[in-house]
Amino acid sequence: METRRRVSVFLPAYNEVDNLERSVGDIVWAADQVLTEYEVLIIDDGSIDGTAALADRLAGENPRIRAIHQPRNLGIAAAYERALGEARLDYFSFLPADGEIARESVRDILGSVGQADIVAPYHQNPSARQPHRRFLTWASTALVNVLFGQRMHYYQGPCIYSVALARALPKSAGGFYFVTQMLIHALHAGYTYVEVGLTHVDRTHGRSKAVSAGNILKALRTIAQAWWAIHLGGASVARRA
Repeated sequence: METRRRVSVFLPAYNEVDNLERSVGDIVWAADQVLTEYEVLIIDDGSIDGTAALADRLAGENPRIRAIHQPRNLGIAAAYERALGEARLDYFSFLPADGEIARESVRDILGSVGQADIVAPYHQNPSARQPHRRFLTWASTALVNVLFGQRMHYYQGPCIYSVALARALPKSAGGFYFVTQMLIHALHAGYTYVEVGLTHVDRTHGRSKAVSAGNILKALRTIAQAWWAIHLGGASVARRA
C-alpha cells in the first residue's frame, strides 16, 4: 500500500523578500511531484522589508499556500510553534526560506516521508559551506553523537516528523537549537529515522543569521540540558510503541 504523504511545510521568513518567492517555488515544484497533499505555511516573523506583502501575494496565487504574520520578530522557535499549531495535515516539514537547499534535494527530502518516523536531512556537499560553519557542524555533531550514543550526520537539519510527534517533542531550547533538542529526544525514545543527503547552494541575497558567538553558547547549553534531562532527569517524550 502506497504511503499517503500529506505534509504541512513550514517556511520561516524574516526579511527574506529577495529569496522567498524562489524558495516557495522550489517547494511547490518538489511537492507536486512526490506528495499526495501539501500546504505551505509561510510565517512572516515581523519582517520590515516587504516579505509580508510578498507572502500575501503568493498565498493569493495558490490555495495551498498560507501566509501567517507574527506581530513582531519573535524568533524561529516561536514561528515553528505557530506553524505547528496551524498545521492541518499528517506530517510537519520545516524548510528554510533562504534558498540554500537545491530544489532536487527538497524533492528528495519530501519524497522520503513515510520511510521512517523521522526524515533527517544532512549536508552531503559540506565543502560548499564556509570553513568555520563546517568546523562548527562537525564539532557539535561529534559531541552529540558521543554523549548520546548515536551516529547521525547532522542534528540541525529540517527534520520531518508526524504532526503528533512534533507536537510532543520538547522545544524549550533558545534560538535555532530547539531542532537539535527535538531530534535528540526523538532518537532517545526509539523513533526510527532515515537520513537524506541535501545539496547546499549559496543564497542569492543576504547572509545567514545562524552563526554567532551567542548561538554557539546556546548550542552548548542545549546539548547540556538535553543530556541532563535524558540521563539524570528521566524527562523525554514517550517511547515509541
